[in-house]
Amino acid sequence: MSVLDQVINKAQATIPMQRQIQGMHAFQRAKKRVLGDQQPVFVEDAIPGVDDVALTEIDMSNPFMWRQGSWRPYFKRLRDEAPVHYQANSPFGPYWSITRYDDIVAVDKDFETFSAEPQIVIGTPPDGLDIEMFIAMDPPRHDQQRGAVQGVVAPQNLEEMEGLIRSRVAEVLDDLPVGEPFDWVDKVSVELTARMLATLLDFPYEERRKLVYWTEVTAASASATGGDSDVDETWRAAADMAKSFSELWHDKAARLAAGEKPGYDLITLMQMSEDTKDLIHRPMEFLGNLILLVVGGNDTTRNSMTGGVLALNQFPDEFARLRADPGLVPKLVHEIIRWQTPLAYMRRIATKDTVLNGQFIRKGDKLVMWYASANRDERTFENPDDFVIGRPNARNHLSFGIGVHRCMGSRLAEMQLRILWEELLARFDDIEVVGEPDYLQSNFVRGYTAMQVVLTPKGQQSTRRRPALATRPAVPQSTRLGSRDGWVTGTTETEVDLQVAARRQVAEGVVELTLTDPAGTALPSWTAGAHIDLVLDSSLTRQYSLCGSAADESSWKVGVLLDPDSRGGSAHVHEKLTEGATVRVRGPRNHFPLVASPRYQFIAGGIGITPILAMIEAAEARCADWTLLYVGRSRASMGFLDVLEGNDRVTVWPSDEKGRFDLASVLGTPQPDTLVYCCGPEALLDAVEDGCESWPDGSLHLERFVARKVEASEDALDSFEVECSRSGVTVTVSDGETVFDAIEKAGVDVLGSCMEGICGTCEVDVVEGTPDHRDSILSRSERERGDTIMLCVSRSLSKKLVLDV
Repeated sequence: MSVLDQVINKAQATIPMQRQIQGMHAFQRAKKRVLGDQQPVFVEDAIPGVDDVALTEIDMSNPFMWRQGSWRPYFKRLRDEAPVHYQANSPFGPYWSITRYDDIVAVDKDFETFSAEPQIVIGTPPDGLDIEMFIAMDPPRHDQQRGAVQGVVAPQNLEEMEGLIRSRVAEVLDDLPVGEPFDWVDKVSVELTARMLATLLDFPYEERRKLVYWTEVTAASASATGGDSDVDETWRAAADMAKSFSELWHDKAARLAAGEKPGYDLITLMQMSEDTKDLIHRPMEFLGNLILLVVGGNDTTRNSMTGGVLALNQFPDEFARLRADPGLVPKLVHEIIRWQTPLAYMRRIATKDTVLNGQFIRKGDKLVMWYASANRDERTFENPDDFVIGRPNARNHLSFGIGVHRCMGSRLAEMQLRILWEELLARFDDIEVVGEPDYLQSNFVRGYTAMQVVLTPKGQQSTRRRPALATRPAVPQSTRLGSRDGWVTGTTETEVDLQVAARRQVAEGVVELTLTDPAGTALPSWTAGAHIDLVLDSSLTRQYSLCGSAADESSWKVGVLLDPDSRGGSAHVHEKLTEGATVRVRGPRNHFPLVASPRYQFIAGGIGITPILAMIEAAEARCADWTLLYVGRSRASMGFLDVLEGNDRVTVWPSDEKGRFDLASVLGTPQPDTLVYCCGPEALLDAVEDGCESWPDGSLHLERFVARKVEASEDALDSFEVECSRSGVTVTVSDGETVFDAIEKAGVDVLGSCMEGICGTCEVDVVEGTPDHRDSILSRSERERGDTIMLCVSRSLSKKLVLDV
């Protein structure tokens, strides 16, 4: 690190954050006086009809497209004539417009070819305000920082939040005027969003409207999105935001240090993560991630709350169907999010020369994935401009993106909208939109600034005297139509050659290897629970947990047991990886992450102690309470006792001395606010899993060396039939085959991403039958309802499963 970098880091860590931002603001103002104002100014003119503009002149970055309602015919023409379209002379620089659904899926899923860095908006933020945020990062940094806060929207947390959200929705709705016009945007959309954001951040409730104001200002710069905010106002808002959030951070840190139990708000989760615990010392990155989380919670949900009311007024027959059958609300939510598409696009940068749908894209080119166009693509959605509750593939919208950058809060947004409409239908017979809404000036946020409505309570005659709103816009529509194209993706994995810098015997048959880069280069960061692949030869690769300190960037440590039944991996390590040897390494990756919790019960068996060592270090860093039960055949066979014995929180249990440990003494009574982490041989894991049956869902986290062997229950089926009701295809899903693979092979168009049951992309509706849920997305209540299934991992408990695909 250079001397200048050290000085900068020291200054950032000691000077109050708002003072740093005020100083940057003063510098930028002085620069503007010398060089002039570099911000573009947008003046609204009437946008001509789509067929009056040459194809090469079409510029979808015009921030008045949304306000004037011209976006639909323009996007349709691009989808039909130039689905990958180059605009050379926009105010935001040259860029490619990607407008078809399948092309956008291909780009969004391929982060190695199309990078999210350094910004997600089409333009460039004002000088000094180019704030870092994890949505504008690629893996592994993206995954590390997202993982730090992902827990706030974990299924069990959402289930706990539902009652709170419902009570706050009820408070707002019960206070609304009836029979007279009022601004829905201000009294409902903004107010509900502010209340939810204050809850997620544990922000002072009486100041909740600040959260909305800050996001409105920071997302509306002219140079970034074509907005109309004043740059000086943006700087003042950033300084105010920095002051409030840094005070909140330090207050929470002090309360944690004083022994207060950690909460599950976003800032506490950041403080308890190894990757973000020092984020306060990186002010622009700290602000960026909080702005991202607040903007995501504000713009997506807020504008969908307004857009849904508008859509039902433009399509009154659908509103009548909904009033007659409130059970349609879950399907309504997906169609609202598709129809509204709250954020119009995300930006990517090509990392290499490539070809997309016949167009040559150069390294460094800017691509804009227009989600608003993809969600109206006739090749994917039938009659896409219509609002249809129960549209068969509505949940396949791209409003949340797809791939590693898919919106973290998608399930929370869906839950908020579902609760809002359930409570609205219970109180009101009509919600009439009075006149046209006011639309936001932006090419990024498809938002509303005001919309007058009149409410009619249940049991009263509607005062509606006006015809339903006409569907916007009354703009000539192009009649061109193109064909559907396929998509492909590809990824590669990076590897590095490391040297065995040290080797020591830590127990009978167990060696610890210390791996370093021969050139002294720092190794990638990792988190507790991570593992690496050792590529021992061309046909022999083995995975081993990292067991050193995650704070050590100079080396990785692994512990390897010599397995008498080894298929070659552990024998190779013990015989050939001597000190000075070189080995190829992939990773690290983490499929066994340590979720934030105030207390942990760690259980390790034999070599299963290796990932637990790093977890203990992480728990200590988070000021979490923890205990460890470490069992083994004999004391001599148990590694790393030198760093564990003598700690009163560690119970060492060699079975040759003490016999079998009574797990019921540890697991018999579920402990509040406690997560159980266990790694070890199969028999131990099975016993721990059985012992945790009465614990709350999500309490137990296991890492198995091999997949668990489960005796098939009477309900389990080796194979079953899946009928795709809309496609007219019926297939048999055999043992070892996923539903996704089976129906895709049969020609059914399905959408997938992670293929591990963790992202929710492949979720579809169940029409008939009982799913066997094996995903990590659905809450307990959602599983019990059994009305959706994740195709990539889940199976069926009934002989036939009918799916809405």
